[in-house]
Amino acid sequence: MDLFLETPQQQAERMLRQQQRLMEMQMQGAAAQPPAQNATPAVSPAGESAPEAYSVQQDSYAQELAFDKRRARRRRVGQRLRTLAMIVLIPLGLAAIFLVSYALTCILNGASPGEVLQHLSALGQRLGDVITTIRAGWES
Repeated sequence: MDLFLETPQQQAERMLRQQQRLMEMQMQGAAAQPPAQNATPAVSPAGESAPEAYSVQQDSYAQELAFDKRRARRRRVGQRLRTLAMIVLIPLGLAAIFLVSYALTCILNGASPGEVLQHLSALGQRLGDVITTIRAGWES
């Protein structure tokens, strides 16, 4: 029992009927319904395949896919930028908080503005010495 198998002749007849129905609907002014998604292309008696009908659904689906791809790309770029900003801004923020707290501690201990600048420059010089030591150890 081959109920679901079509011969090429039956397939061509079915596609011809579908095309006739579509043409009748177009003649009446109604919107043409797209052919079934799983339908195979019609084969003419000469063995040539008929051109596929234009599908409004397929076109709008392609537009939706393109929009979704653009939106996903923007979302990925935004996530990468946020991650990069966090990698850069968190250490900078911590360094700024440390410097402000160091300066406020000096001020609370009674240092004058000149002394605060001296302490900050000494801190910068010690930081430079630490970086030089690390670089020398890295190279050897």
